[in-house]
Amino acid sequence: MEPVHVITALLLLGAGAVMSAVAAVCRWGRGRGTRFWVQERVAGARAGYAYGEIAVLVVLPLLAQTLIVWGLVAGVLGVDALRDAGASVLIPVAVIGELILWGAALLASGYRSVMPLWVYPSWLREERRRERDLIRPR
Repeated sequence: MEPVHVITALLLLGAGAVMSAVAAVCRWGRGRGTRFWVQERVAGARAGYAYGEIAVLVVLPLLAQTLIVWGLVAGVLGVDALRDAGASVLIPVAVIGELILWGAALLASGYRSVMPLWVYPSWLREERRRERDLIRPR
């Protein structure tokens, strides 16, 4: 095992774990500080693009998951026996899988004032459902 691969894997896994924890606290936290990302909207007014909501609910978890996958790939590549067998298959599968996941998630949430309701935490879902119904064309 090369120490560079081990250190890289640990750093990537650690960064992914920290980002996952931040995303979880922002999603399930009860305090005002943990819900800073929620866009305050005026009822009936058409809201703009929800940058904070997209960042916390979509991009942050995806970035955390990507770092964890890269950390696992770096860890597998650090083991000599697995490097020869796994490198030719593991890296392309990981890259293609990540690209598909990022594309699907960003297409589902991009350029919308209200994202799909399944993205929102349960405590915010009903409010966004009402807003979606208000701005939906009749």
